[in-house]
Amino acid sequence: MRDNLARQRVETFATQEVGTVIGAMGRSFQVRVGSGDYAARRAVSCLVEPALGDRVLLALHEGGCHVLAVLDRDGDAPARLVADGDLEVSAPNGRFTVTAGEGVRLVTPAEAAVAAGTVRVAAAEGSLAVGAMTYVGEQLVAQVHRVKTVARSVESIAGRWVQRLDRAYRFIAESEQVRAQYYEVKARAAVNIKAEATLVSSGELTKIDGGQIHLG
Repeated sequence: MRDNLARQRVETFATQEVGTVIGAMGRSFQVRVGSGDYAARRAVSCLVEPALGDRVLLALHEGGCHVLAVLDRDGDAPARLVADGDLEVSAPNGRFTVTAGEGVRLVTPAEAAVAAGTVRVAAAEGSLAVGAMTYVGEQLVAQVHRVKTVARSVESIAGRWVQRLDRAYRFIAESEQVRAQYYEVKARAAVNIKAEATLVSSGELTKIDGGQIHLG
């Protein structure tokens, strides 16, 4: 038992030195300190990826060498937070806020999922480019000043569709077809139909009723 405790004490003993990163290859970094050059790995707690020229804190122990922290960096090289495996940031009893003065980017070749009770997005300008999009929801309410849609094909399927407009304009280059079991048009002032040829046909009854009827 005493031998095991003594061996554990020896294995857990470490010295620390400050050095400079002079080389990097994969997960291994070449660090130069006062006692020489060492091949070191980045400690799990050191999330900042060391770069060439960085002043780092090096731990020397029986199991090898580890970079514990990046102390200083010359120039404007970005700081990269790197985890070898999955990385989870958790705040069970608080909020998690990401703040950046020049922008925030989320890049992944796989899936990006957001699960929340409420999602709010506020921006002066937005752009969305999606190859295929599916929306499933109970209700959609939109309040916008202007909407412009450009599409090669649009198909809408709804059980009930109600539109309330002050003015509506439709410009159809070729043809329009309406197929319905019951079709009704009501206008308070007038209905004006102009065409080179007008054809009205019915299988049973055609009725024209008005105070005055002018033909020709």
